[in-house]
Amino acid sequence: MNFLKHNKFFFSLLFLFLVLFTSLQFISCNSGDNLEEIISSIKSEEQKAGGLKEELLLYEGLSEDANLATDDLLTLSTLEKDQHRFWNNILNPNDNVFTTWKDKSPESINADLTRLYSRLRSICKKNNIDCNQNESTGSNPFGVTSQTEEKNYGFGLSSYDGFWPSFSKNEAKLLGIQSKIISTLIEYLTESSNGEHRINLLTVSREPVGEEDSQHIAGDQLTSPNFVDKLVRFNGGIKSFAFEIEFKGHTSHARSFINQLRPPFLVKDLIVSRSVESSNSLTLQSSPSPFPSETTNSGTPLPIVQNVESTFTFLIEYVYEVDRDFESFLVKSLKTVRLNEEPLQKFLELSGNSKIGSRLNKILLNREIR
Repeated sequence: MNFLKHNKFFFSLLFLFLVLFTSLQFISCNSGDNLEEIISSIKSEEQKAGGLKEELLLYEGLSEDANLATDDLLTLSTLEKDQHRFWNNILNPNDNVFTTWKDKSPESINADLTRLYSRLRSICKKNNIDCNQNESTGSNPFGVTSQTEEKNYGFGLSSYDGFWPSFSKNEAKLLGIQSKIISTLIEYLTESSNGEHRINLLTVSREPVGEEDSQHIAGDQLTSPNFVDKLVRFNGGIKSFAFEIEFKGHTSHARSFINQLRPPFLVKDLIVSRSVESSNSLTLQSSPSPFPSETTNSGTPLPIVQNVESTFTFLIEYVYEVDRDFESFLVKSLKTVRLNEEPLQKFLELSGNSKIGSRLNKILLNREIR
């Protein structure tokens, strides 16, 4: 007891430390479970942060990709605008016979053809153009044209001079359009003629417009080998007629004829050949010097071409329809694609197709996206 009395301070501190230790031990036991939960939560958050970083890696460079996509959008819109302008210039709808054609009955087209024969023969005669399918018998040595052959010349439509089969309305329409195109070509040829040199129109060939026409076109059918491979048309995109016109004349005639061909006329091939007469119609001329000397070189005979005519064969394509249904193309392309309307509207505006924007939006709203 005396020991306790003399060491009260020591035992007080010991008791205090014992109470403190017990309290801390109690607190430690109670907070152990919470600490494990906190550590587990921290690890879980670290894993989530790592997953988010991996997902963000997928979007790394997205800004650069967006800028590149915008540049591509501008490029495509410019390309579409240029394509639209180019094919519209080729089609030339204001002067295209097909687009400006007024509906007519087959009988009315037949009457137009009957008048066309007389008119074309008349303007050819007035403009120094001989119409002869056979150039070897087209004129005699005295320069007189074969009147019978010129009178019966059919300008690629020989079978229907006085004969008209049972055409369907559409086939008669296409034949009428071809007759207008041929008439324009002959008019261009008359504009190319002059009073100094005659033009000998040899042949005008064309493609049949249907089954009935193919049965009667006979010698007027275009039969040049592989001519289709030279045309711009293709199925489902561009429709056109092909013609071949062959005439004998001077280079000035051909040059003037080409200069008049504007879209929708396209010159797809040109063959120039000198006739046998032109090759043989030259003389050799050498004049002896009146003052011969040892230094005088022997004169070389110089050829003099008397006939400079050539035969020109033109393959001409007439484009009458260009299928560029841009609205249907977009609807088909975007049928199952999720998109932002703002870039689409920007593309339509830059490409000159803003007028189809409202219709396109209505169509796209009703689409099914998988």
